[in-house]
Amino acid sequence: MLANAVFVATLIFLALGFGLMHELHFLVPWRNLILHRYWQPIAVYCALLFVNILGLTIWIERKFFLRDAGRKLTHLDQEIHSGHSALSEEILSQFGNDEEQL
Repeated sequence: MLANAVFVATLIFLALGFGLMHELHFLVPWRNLILHRYWQPIAVYCALLFVNILGLTIWIERKFFLRDAGRKLTHLDQEIHSGHSALSEEILSQFGNDEEQL
């Protein structure tokens, strides 16, 4: 999930960067002066922007793609402990009954 979020955040960040470069093309003659004087604040702003975009993409992935994960895992746990599935025999033979060990 984190790799997907980093990938999506990078794509969004690059799209914003290219869009900004297109809108600010009139500043090209002063590019060296701007980068020489303000490279640190620009770098900090870009880093914070990327972190915020990454956080937003992680939140969106968790909100929409992991929405029913808890309910699905509860259903699977109940099915395994009921013994009505071939999967439950295999899992119980491999891991044993964890409830007795607690």
